[in-house]
Amino acid sequence: MLTASTFNRSSLLTQTLSIKDRQLLIAGLLGEYQGFCHDEPEEGDMTPEQHYAKLITYSDAELIEDSDVMFVMSDTGERLYSTIADFYNVHASFVPYEYQID
Repeated sequence: MLTASTFNRSSLLTQTLSIKDRQLLIAGLLGEYQGFCHDEPEEGDMTPEQHYAKLITYSDAELIEDSDVMFVMSDTGERLYSTIADFYNVHASFVPYEYQID
């Protein structure tokens, strides 16, 4: 089982996310989207409730892919996010209160 503090590429590809990691990715993706909507609102943007309802149907692989937690920067070879918790923390300021993770 993965934890919110440690993961590597092969672990993410072969193991199921823990409940906490799923929560962090869903909330982080929600915050990321809300941040985009805040910066450039458009007609038809999903509400937090609509987006959450969509995200909870995603498979672990879809959450991982959409969050870019495995993205490696080509110029440095480093990951964009060092952990799943790091991904959440980067976007936490836009996560609506009712979806925040402790």
